[in-house]
Amino acid sequence: MNTLNLLVRGMAVGLALIALPAGASAVTKAEDIATTIMLRGQPCGGNAVSNISEQKDAVGNTVIKATCPNGKRYQVDVSSSGRVSVKPIQ
Repeated sequence: MNTLNLLVRGMAVGLALIALPAGASAVTKAEDIATTIMLRGQPCGGNAVSNISEQKDAVGNTVIKATCPNGKRYQVDVSSSGRVSVKPIQ
């Protein structure tokens, strides 16, 4: 009975691996930040940012500053509860 369970589990894992798309790839931090900026309604001009700086405070809030391909700089604030806001940096 134990061998049968292992065989069934092994087959399930094998089928799950086959079902994964061949072209799937991980999203980089630069792409994730650019997408966040664009989803918040700000123009970014590309799919990846550069010049990323990140600071975290003692409470768990994070401030990310980055430059979009169009040259605009943004500050992305992520609260410890997960709330995200984006504002342009002058």
